[in-house]
Amino acid sequence: MKKILYLAIVSVCLTTLASSCKKSFDELRDNPNKPTDVPPSLLFNGILNSLYDGPNSSNEKWCQYYCENYDYYGNNRYDFDAGTNYYSTLNNVLKMEEEAVKAGADAALNPYAALGKFFRAYFFSKMSLAMGDIPMAEALQGAEHLTPVYDAQKDVFKKSLLWLDSANNELGTLITNVNTTLAGDIYLGNDLSAWQKVVNTFKLRLLMHLSLKESDADLNIKQQFTDIVNNATKYPVMGSNADNLEYTFLHPTNDYPTNPSSFGFDATRKNTSATYVGLLTHLKDPRVFATAEPAKAKVNGGISPTSFDAFVGADPGEDLGAMYNKANTGQYSFINRRRYYETYTGEPSVQIGYPELCFTIAEAINRGWISSGALGNAEDYYMAGIKASRASYNIPESGSYTAFFLKSGGPGTNAVYDSYAIPTDWNTYYNQATVKYAGNNATGLTQILQQKYLSMFRHSGLEAYFTYRRTGVPTFTTGDGTGNSGRIPLRFQYFNSEKTANTTNYEAALKSQYSGNDDINGQMWLLK
Repeated sequence: MKKILYLAIVSVCLTTLASSCKKSFDELRDNPNKPTDVPPSLLFNGILNSLYDGPNSSNEKWCQYYCENYDYYGNNRYDFDAGTNYYSTLNNVLKMEEEAVKAGADAALNPYAALGKFFRAYFFSKMSLAMGDIPMAEALQGAEHLTPVYDAQKDVFKKSLLWLDSANNELGTLITNVNTTLAGDIYLGNDLSAWQKVVNTFKLRLLMHLSLKESDADLNIKQQFTDIVNNATKYPVMGSNADNLEYTFLHPTNDYPTNPSSFGFDATRKNTSATYVGLLTHLKDPRVFATAEPAKAKVNGGISPTSFDAFVGADPGEDLGAMYNKANTGQYSFINRRRYYETYTGEPSVQIGYPELCFTIAEAINRGWISSGALGNAEDYYMAGIKASRASYNIPESGSYTAFFLKSGGPGTNAVYDSYAIPTDWNTYYNQATVKYAGNNATGLTQILQQKYLSMFRHSGLEAYFTYRRTGVPTFTTGDGTGNSGRIPLRFQYFNSEKTANTTNYEAALKSQYSGNDDINGQMWLLK
């Protein structure tokens, strides 16, 4: 009897101990200081910050807007390495959608799910534009699929266009529902109508990236473009600069990349590029007075700072040492230091903008994809794009623009500026043979693309480079300073992690696209 009682006591003790151990393990596993549930708005906010692609990065020199003139801070070589990896951000998109449902949102229809489709299209297509084929269908599956195959670039774009169409349809439905809520939006104030315009404007951008594939019946680019432009009720697009998707800087949490604190480091280490400034001066465009400064040597030599002849950009292909010497003897124009270094908040950074949309539709009309749009013909959109770009610099259509150039000192109380009234009459500018739209021909197309390039200065990341790569406009120059044997590369390399963690699929992707080499000069499907 005692033996039975002893065994029973032991059994109870062991059961209690096992239960106690399990509870302790669970408590240790769940860190009380690390939340297991995150509000979807917080994840949404993080994704939006990842979407930001701002100024003062290598992208600007690769778009030939400015040049580095001091090797301590960098150079102008096109030594492309890996493209930007957005897979972590895309995982956060999945988590955002999951948390929205856990918080009570309809699994089939809610604003986070609709915008999740936009984010998929945005980030997958952006990686594909940079590198070519990428993992997509089998990506984002965690431990279940650590070695995803690469999807063909065509399939990435086809799927992205479908996502955007779904996002538009879902947002259209959600907008009519007064109970729909969105939070955490740093761009558009949680306005779903504004986001719907962004979605369709971005879809037109992607369709134009596919211009070399306009005859591909499977993609049906022209019809998709027509569907959007000819049905503003179903597919609203941006109607002015007020609709821009733009990142606003706040001091002291996220300062404008060039500001009073960085003035002493790099304000004279970057000068404008001849590709950008040379085009402005060739067109006698008043935007040069807003974005650049007259070359000091030109002004000292008697040329008026209000003359377009006073503005000189450097050839990106120039030897870096020679460029440094010329920049420091005042032979080149710096970017306008009052505009870009005066404050910590600078100007908003446009990611997707109305001027770009205008030039994209103008290009589509020029190419014969559509006959007209809501604004009219190609020239109407071309003019609207130029005017919108000018307006972003507060350049009026008549009267004058007050240009400020740094005379001495630096930003703040020690700065001394010269100011000049620059005439800005629209008709005088537009009626120049170099500016007035030449018609739906090759010359007219070049004009559209040149103005699109000018409108993207300090905005939209690599879009100016992608447009050059697709069209050859404007002319990018090369030389010793740009490296790569005098070539502008056509792509970025894949991530280093793919070489080691997804070797088989990585090598298969290289073999199918670039003769087995991760070659920055390799021609992706999009460009063939």
